[in-house]
Amino acid sequence: MSDDVSLAGFSDEELAAAAAAGDPEAFEVLVARTAPIVLRFIRRMVDDAQVAEDLAQETLFAVWRGLPDFAFRSALRTWVLGIAHRKVMDHYRKRRDVPAPSESFIDVESTEPLPAEAAERREFRDALASELRRMHATPRAVWWLREVEGLSLAEISAVLRISDGSVRGHLQRGRTYLTTRLAPWRPGAPVRGADARPEGRRPEGREDR
Repeated sequence: MSDDVSLAGFSDEELAAAAAAGDPEAFEVLVARTAPIVLRFIRRMVDDAQVAEDLAQETLFAVWRGLPDFAFRSALRTWVLGIAHRKVMDHYRKRRDVPAPSESFIDVESTEPLPAEAAERREFRDALASELRRMHATPRAVWWLREVEGLSLAEISAVLRISDGSVRGHLQRGRTYLTTRLAPWRPGAPVRGADARPEGRRPEGREDR
């Protein structure tokens, strides 16, 4: 392959095959594509930004080492995110800790809101981040991979190494929980206040403080 321009039109799987054969330029393009999703996911699971950066680097190094053995039995994105998830779990196992929640939530809106709308969106994102912090690692990961990254249920099952039924269960309960907890932020909801937040039961797997 001659240059990065020619590589841009290749699929992830084609780039992976070229990188596995020893093409460093193909791997550079592959990293440019996959690094953002890897870092976004890890930052949602790990609170410390530097630790998240380190785990993302470890993930990409593991991808580089593992490419010759990647048998294309799944989409490359699924395989890479599976490695990222295992790096996160290994990190917490070493600490004998539970995954700490992220303190921030990515703004997925692409339009520029008016000031009042921006404040409303920030308030909603803060509320969403707060509720995500109450969720344990697995339901939080399922929700993020489905709702933000757009993975299929089968892909999430492969990434997290849990059954399709478990993915569906976590996703359904997570959606119900967030819908209930974030009801005050729906259009037309009553004026929000400290006493307006619904007091539902804990989400499945909530970490006891």
